[in-house]
Amino acid sequence: MLESSLVYIITRTFPESIVVVLSGIILLGINIDKEKVLKYGICLGFIISVIRLLPINFGVHSILSMIAVWIILFKNANNDIIKSMVSTCLVWISLALSEGIYILIATALLNIGVDKLMDNTSLTGAIITLPSLLIMFLIVILLKYIKCNILKFKIRS
Repeated sequence: MLESSLVYIITRTFPESIVVVLSGIILLGINIDKEKVLKYGICLGFIISVIRLLPINFGVHSILSMIAVWIILFKNANNDIIKSMVSTCLVWISLALSEGIYILIATALLNIGVDKLMDNTSLTGAIITLPSLLIMFLIVILLKYIKCNILKFKIRS
């Protein structure tokens, strides 16, 4: 069970969920409907908050959250299993990379302690970790660019 405060859930979990859904839709290459992204993002935020409250081992909640993201993307990808699975995996890789990059930046350059970065019960802990969402979004844009250029290269060859 991961303890989080309501302030942390509102300040960090919901924005993160919206960025995750938006990233998945970008990687799927479908049109972005702002209302759908917001609706699915908030829904995912509630699901993730409930999953974190479950008395399960650390790590299992990540797999369950990944399944929730996959279901949302599967529905948006017109039931294309492969596209939604690939997009879900790319989103999760982007999320892990962004967290790692931000921890390096925050600890080495900004002198923020790891204990503050791992604090998921306070408003401060939520706010100081928000830049990782921007890093994640940039990674997703880079992945989309690489993916599009590889496909263009394959088509030309």
